[in-house]
Order: sequence, then C-alpha cells, then structure tokens
Amino acid sequence: MPEIQAIEIAEENREIAEAWGLFDGQIVIMIHSGSRAWGGAVSQYCGTDIAKMMRHEGMGTADPKLLYAPLSHPLGQTYVNLMYSALNYAVVNRHLIAYAVREAGKDVFGPKFEMRTLYDLMHNYAWEEEHDGHAYFVHRKGATRALPAGHPDNPEPYRSTGHPALIPGSMGSASYIMVGSAEGKANYYSICHGAGRIRSRNATKQLVTAEEVAAAMRIGTAEEIVVNQRLLESLIDESPQAYKDVDQIIESVAGAGLAQVVAKCKPLATVKGT
Repeated sequence: MPEIQAIEIAEENREIAEAWGLFDGQIVIMIHSGSRAWGGAVSQYCGTDIAKMMRHEGMGTADPKLLYAPLSHPLGQTYVNLMYSALNYAVVNRHLIAYAVREAGKDVFGPKFEMRTLYDLMHNYAWEEEHDGHAYFVHRKGATRALPAGHPDNPEPYRSTGHPALIPGSMGSASYIMVGSAEGKANYYSICHGAGRIRSRNATKQLVTAEEVAAAMRIGTAEEIVVNQRLLESLIDESPQAYKDVDQIIESVAGAGLAQVVAKCKPLATVKGT
C-alpha cells in the first residue's frame, strides 16, 4: 500500500527531522506492505510438523495455539530460514512498489524527478540481537524496532539521531515517523508497527456500511474524496472503522518513553491492492 502524505514536523524534534531531510509541507510516499501471505503460508507449512514434534517431546504452553521449536532443532532452523525468505520477499516487494511510484512520478513531472528512501524496516519478524551482552532471538509480532541515538546497531547515517521508525495509520488517519528513545531498552527497543485492528476483516464487513466508510474518509466537501473503485464495499475491511485510534496509540508509545514523534504524515491519496 503506497500512500501520498503531507508532513507536519514535531517542533521538539525539528533538528532530527532536518537531519533526515524532512520539512513542513513536504510530500512523501509511505509504503506499507509485507510478504503478501508468504509469511502466513510459512507458518501453515511448518505449524503442523512443529505441533507434532512438541507432542512427541512433551513440550507445550498454556496456549495450545502457541507453537515453538528450539533453534537447534531441524524444524526450528527450517522455520527460521523460510521466515527470512518471507522477509527478503517483503523487502523486494516494497522496493518494487517504490520503483513503480518513482517511475510514475517521472511520467508526471519529467525525467529529472527523483525520490530517495528515508528508511525501510520490517515488522512481524524474529531476529537475533544482543541485549546487555546476551544473545536473544527477539520476536516482534505487530511490532517493529526503534533504536535511539548512539545505538551501535543503527546504520551509520542514523548513528547520531537514531533511525526512523514508522507507524502507519489507516486510510482515513495520519501516520507517524518516530525515533526511538533510550528508555526503550526495557522493551528491547520495540514499538507497535501500526494502529492495530479493533476488529477482524470479516467483522468489519458485517458491522460497517459503504456509506460509513465514505463518511469516515471525507474531510471536507464531497468533492474532496475520490474513490477509484468499482464498489466501495470492497474497501470496507480496510476502512478506518477497522482500526484503533492511531493518535491514542502514538500517545501511549510516547508516554511510555519508547519513542518520540518526529513527523505527523497526513494522507492525501492511498492506493490499496491485493
């Protein structure tokens, strides 16, 4: 999902924003996409065998749906390798979307039009990391990493500021560019990767009407929203009503000292596809 956005810089972090090349009123593209079901297929492919192994070895948890395998076990290694393949696919997927957006920009604005990537990061993944001198395999489900200034895992261009961490909203709400705080160490430098759903896709389709979707995305007069879709009903499962209030989520992240807002990104146009 690429979304065209207009930026509003948080005054308290204007210096960081300027270091990243961001400014008030700047038009940016935020791309939110993963492995397009490959990750889910990996889980389904490995889940049955891992469940059998757990029963055979007498392993289990209070939640029967929570499956795990030791990293030293062949099934554990198989899952990790397939998960990394899904992450690699997700990276390529986002880069190809970005390439298509850039080429479309050249068609509209001319061959000198250019876009540079601010940052690309993952969510829904597990990664081997070092914390307090110990190696951990950190799982981030519905979460992403937010490293503060000075952390050695930051890429060199972001060593002095911390790297950009992205929290996308829904089609009808703002998204945010954050930066990790030192206090995030207690949370393994993890923050949520989005507003999060308040209800499932199916539940949203049953509870929300097309008229309510249109009203939720309309800011001003009827002429200020255009939906290039045969049926508005096809967008209901991704409507703003399916998600939590992203502003409340941002307040909780900042209030917990996990990350700070660098820029608020207001949606101008959203492209969603399958």
